[in-house]
Amino acid sequence: MTAYVHKLPGQGGALFGRTSHPDPWFGLTADTDDELHALAADLGLTRAMFRPAAPGGPRRAAVAAHYELTLGEHDRAVARGAQPVTARDADRMARQRAAGLPPG
Repeated sequence: MTAYVHKLPGQGGALFGRTSHPDPWFGLTADTDDELHALAADLGLTRAMFRPAAPGGPRRAAVAAHYELTLGEHDRAVARGAQPVTARDADRMARQRAAGLPPG
């Protein structure tokens, strides 16, 4: 099983001298939806928490199917074999999947 975790975009910077997102959120993706759902279930996540893929467009990036994780869930996912990747790598993989290319 190949699953990936990455920090979700838009969490940097400060607002009125305070960090806009003091507790980071992460995305959990996988090479296939079956792998993704299996790891999510192992982590105790429900299907109601699933966010389906969305194709990209001229002004919008493709979004891979994913679950959103807290820091603690991120750590548990990594302990169960999910590979940490950068947000840039996650974006590249989402675009590849949206184009029908194999993972990697």
